[in-house]
Amino acid sequence: MAWSPYLEGRAVSDPKSDARSGIRIEQSRISRNAVYFPKEKYLLISDIRRTWIQSTTLSLVGCCGKGIPVFVVRLDHGGPEKVNIMMEKKENADKMVALLCEINPSIRVEEWSREAQLAGTAPR
Repeated sequence: MAWSPYLEGRAVSDPKSDARSGIRIEQSRISRNAVYFPKEKYLLISDIRRTWIQSTTLSLVGCCGKGIPVFVVRLDHGGPEKVNIMMEKKENADKMVALLCEINPSIRVEEWSREAQLAGTAPR
C-alpha cells in the first residue's frame, strides 16, 4: 500500500508500518501518530482540532426505501473540508473519538444533534 497524507507536507516517516501498528476500528486504523482511513489516506492526529459524531442514514437505491442508520466521525483540521469517517456502530464511533482524545487531549469534542442543527448551534 502507498499511503499518502491528507494534508500536503504533513507526513509520517514510515506510514506503512505505522498503520500496521495501529488499532483497527471498522475500516479505519488509529496509531499514536495518525488516523488511517480507506483509500490509503491518513491525517496526523496533531492536525485535528475538533471532532464530533453525526448520525445520519445511508440511502440505498432499489432497496426498501429506508436508509440504513450510520454514524459519521467528522474530523476538523482547520481546512475548508472536514474528513468524514463512516461507522456502522455507535460504539465504534465513540471508541474512535475517545482514542483520539486520549492520544491528543487538545482535541475539542463537539456535540452534534438534530436539535442543535435546527437551532444553528451544531458544528459546521
